[in-house]
Amino acid sequence: MRSEKYLVLGQSLESVRNICELMVIESIKKLIPLYPSFDHCTMCIEDVYALSLSRLPATYAHAGSIILNKEVSQSDVEDVVRYAILQVADRPKHNS
Repeated sequence: MRSEKYLVLGQSLESVRNICELMVIESIKKLIPLYPSFDHCTMCIEDVYALSLSRLPATYAHAGSIILNKEVSQSDVEDVVRYAILQVADRPKHNS
């Protein structure tokens, strides 16, 4: 079922996504285990995700798009995710 939030004149925009989203998620999965002191709570992981995406150029595409060249490399994404992990670990938004 399509979410009403993503409907415009009956057309769903749910399949339009920032192409960096999955790159960031995969990098988080890969890199968080390298930081044993990182708090694995939902809020901290979401903060790493949001901070990482906000520091990368947004490139949006829909499900059938052909991406000819990416603006960021996997290495760029991993650098940003490392930065975000350290920032969130240093200043979590919760106590404990």
